[in-house]
Amino acid sequence: MAMDRAERRRLIKELRKDYKIFAKRCLKIKIKAGEIAPFDFNAAQEHIHKEIEDQLKRIGKVRKVLLKGRQQGGSTYVAGRYYKKVTETKGFSAFILSHEAKTTSRLFEMIQRYHKHCNPLLKPRAGKDSAQGMNFPKLDSGFELATAGNKETGRGFTSQLFHGSEVAFWPNADAILAGILQTLPDVPGSEVVLESTANGAGGIFYEYVQDALAGNGEYELIFVPWYWQPEYRAAAPAGFKRTEEEDHLVKLCRNHPDGPKYSHTLTNDQLMWRRNKVYELKSRDKFKQEYPCYLKEAFLFSGRPVFDPNHTEAAFANCSIPLARYRVTPETGRMSLNAEGEFTVWERAEAGKLYAIGADVAEGLETGDFSSADILNEQGEQVAHWRGHIDPDRYGELLYHLGKRYNNAYLGVERNNHGLTTLTALQKKDYPNLHIEEDVQRQGGEKSMKRIGWLTTSKTKPLIIDNLASELRDGTSGIRNKDTVDECQSYVIHENGSYGAQSGKFDDRVMSYAIAKEMAKRMPKIHIPNHIIDDAYHTSADSTAGY
Repeated sequence: MAMDRAERRRLIKELRKDYKIFAKRCLKIKIKAGEIAPFDFNAAQEHIHKEIEDQLKRIGKVRKVLLKGRQQGGSTYVAGRYYKKVTETKGFSAFILSHEAKTTSRLFEMIQRYHKHCNPLLKPRAGKDSAQGMNFPKLDSGFELATAGNKETGRGFTSQLFHGSEVAFWPNADAILAGILQTLPDVPGSEVVLESTANGAGGIFYEYVQDALAGNGEYELIFVPWYWQPEYRAAAPAGFKRTEEEDHLVKLCRNHPDGPKYSHTLTNDQLMWRRNKVYELKSRDKFKQEYPCYLKEAFLFSGRPVFDPNHTEAAFANCSIPLARYRVTPETGRMSLNAEGEFTVWERAEAGKLYAIGADVAEGLETGDFSSADILNEQGEQVAHWRGHIDPDRYGELLYHLGKRYNNAYLGVERNNHGLTTLTALQKKDYPNLHIEEDVQRQGGEKSMKRIGWLTTSKTKPLIIDNLASELRDGTSGIRNKDTVDECQSYVIHENGSYGAQSGKFDDRVMSYAIAKEMAKRMPKIHIPNHIIDDAYHTSADSTAGY
């Protein structure tokens, strides 16, 4: 029985009102078994939909970074969403850019399938398809798809909707993305979804994820853990016994580090599927990259980290909450409690105890690198940490007071570059326990010269970093600061073979801690009288501050 005009309008309005309804009743997808079926959202797509719609309601547009595991339906969701929008909105165009040609072709086939099976009441007449595109002349709208190639890719196409697929795997990703986003008008209803699995702790996609986590800019993060996928299960045999690692994973997912919305109780069938996949990939770490359980895991187990990710994860679990944080006045050493203070304390100085300090020195610019210092006890355990922006000479004054407070600690300051200024300031104040190296000169006969401070070179840097890696492996690093571990996790081997921070990250904490560990090994084992701590560091002001 034919519908009259009013009924058709009512049905069209009902189907267009909500993307979830539209997808289920108007779109068809090819499921993994190869059959054509209605597009009914899975749990991952439900989550993506909720997050996108929430942002759209709040700011009138979509700017999302989507980090997910393999084959969880992110591209299927976005392609269907954009198909709905370009077939109902005049002048709206969508641009999809993927990392490889076969993926581009697969996405185009998906869009063609959407159009082929769409309800005739809602399906506009299509013009002639281009090689990788579809247009709707009466609406002046359409799709364009391309593969990321040279730096100019996508610059000539203006769209209101953009989907970057597997952005972490694009060549020249930063240049391509910068060019494309400049063509996208910043208007109500415009949408950008940058989607990918992880590919190392670096690159433009990683930076977008980190910025979204930090709340920098308007892009917000969507994360999709693997265990939401209903088909990621395998029948566990009778008598299935969980390993210690699996028990830890179950507890972690139940109390998820990224918040309660991700909390989940893993079943034996899910753990069995995970075992099978780990065997298939021949790597537990590769599984964590391809199918992450939590955000940090996705990047932690990809790329070329200097420190074994399993060891840094164990160190992270052993970190502890500090006693207090303080602001320290460099000129006087006066301390005041401050939740945002640069000086973090786990153990206060004890009379009669030996301490060592390692210090990394930066230029002091507010937008530049940080200066960092770590204080270790005789057992090589982190008892305090300072990090901030400070002029190198004032840093010397601050280190003087920190060293005096910790029983004239054995102080090793990196003398490279601005470190000489810091060391000069310490010498002017007659700091009594500076690290001194003997430098043997062989030109014109052997003679030795004594130089204050620690010199980081192509020979000494690998030694202290390898020593730290060894202690992380043995569980004896003594790190208590989660931020120190975080820098260890993004400390990588660059293409030229050098060690350093991943793009967009810092390594000052890694260097100060590695130097401090070396100082703890080298400090003279002298007797420290119980009265060595200067009374100036036990004033009423310090008592009031809680130190």
